[in-house]
Amino acid sequence: MQRLINKENIYRGLVAGLVLIQLLELVVPLKLTILDACFAIGVTILGISSLSRSFQIATLIFFVAGLGLLSTTGVTLASVATAIVSMVDIVVLLVVMQLFLIPVTVGNYQTAVEKFMQDHVHGPKQTYTFVMLVTHLLSSILSMGTVAIVLSILSDSIKRQVKDSVHFSATAVTRAFTLGTLWAPGAATIFLISSVTKVSWTRLFIPCLILGLLGLVLAYVMEHNQAYMQETPTTVNQDVQRKNGTHASLLELVLAVVALLMLSFVLMENKVASSMDSVTLAGLLIVLIWTSLLSFKRGNKMAVFNPILKKAATSYWHQGIASGASLAPFFVGIGTFTYGFQHSTISTQLTTTLTPLFSHLGWWLVLLVPIIVVLVSLIGIHPLASVALIGKVIMAMHISLSPLLIALSLNIGSVAAYMLSPFAGIVMIVATLLNVGPGTVSIRWNWKFCSVFLLTSLIGAVLLNLVF
Repeated sequence: MQRLINKENIYRGLVAGLVLIQLLELVVPLKLTILDACFAIGVTILGISSLSRSFQIATLIFFVAGLGLLSTTGVTLASVATAIVSMVDIVVLLVVMQLFLIPVTVGNYQTAVEKFMQDHVHGPKQTYTFVMLVTHLLSSILSMGTVAIVLSILSDSIKRQVKDSVHFSATAVTRAFTLGTLWAPGAATIFLISSVTKVSWTRLFIPCLILGLLGLVLAYVMEHNQAYMQETPTTVNQDVQRKNGTHASLLELVLAVVALLMLSFVLMENKVASSMDSVTLAGLLIVLIWTSLLSFKRGNKMAVFNPILKKAATSYWHQGIASGASLAPFFVGIGTFTYGFQHSTISTQLTTTLTPLFSHLGWWLVLLVPIIVVLVSLIGIHPLASVALIGKVIMAMHISLSPLLIALSLNIGSVAAYMLSPFAGIVMIVATLLNVGPGTVSIRWNWKFCSVFLLTSLIGAVLLNLVF
């Protein structure tokens, strides 16, 4: 009994409670805001110790500041509860997206990716393209878990293709992953920006996807003339067993992502739920359908399938839930601040004071916003925090710039910040796995790309704003 009732299991249970409440509110006409807030507070109390020091400070500051702002117009139990849970739907989405690890593990898609690379990808340039595409694809559903998977299953193949495999892997993975946060359902950034700017995910998706793909092309173009890209790959005699279905298995992975996006759009267009809840519901349905199809493929081999499924589900309970909810306390804090700011007298005063200044900046604001996001990230302030704060302040001023353009500018700034900041989670993970300094991965190897990407993508954003 003591092994079941411990801090970790209570924490996981509270996170699961947040998911269940969110799903229950979709099918039952009940307002469970206060109950939801109680679970969110429990998750925050138990989970804040797992955050980095900078995140802990930011979470507490945002939470206290949010309550303070809310007090300027009067504090009620309902208003505090609503503020606390205002961004809990992002946490629920990230936790549900981690469920994709179950069919990915059960289907052994890691092996399919590795075998496809051994059979069909040759030379540094093809390898660089393949690693970026796989990372970009997986990041759309697996978030940070993508990095460890890609570097673990493809590291040997990369080392056979290039001598400077560390530089090669670091640039390919960090650029492909961070570019994926522009549009991916498994990333928190696009939904946070959508929440702050009130631009729907359906309107943001296509422009952000185009910017992400253009970024991948730019990453390849800027890297393909590097010295290690000109090397002749090492020839290794391998007896690779080609099994029937290897290519189909890789195709299934692509189809799962496409199905997730299409089902999300269908649910949104039919107004079944909000943008974020639609993606959450679509993710849950795709995981259930995908896992069921994998069980049917096994046929009479259920004795082998069931233990694998049980192991994957156990792994999700112990690691997946915690990974998906790793930033839950921060989202409670930033959600409280955002709601408090929006409903405070300070918002009105700040709008009156700064609107003339921001209006005077005009189009320069489009360039200034991402630069500010990048600069503050270099001193340890997470892009999510700066994006939420800057976005909320700008949107409160009702300036003449299109909300879509402001949202794209914030998104572009966050991508550049994720790549350039030595404190960013993606940089820290890549640096640790490759045994190299975070500053080397971020600033030394990515600053040129980030600079060019920032300028070209902002030009692209202005053009896309005219179309969408």
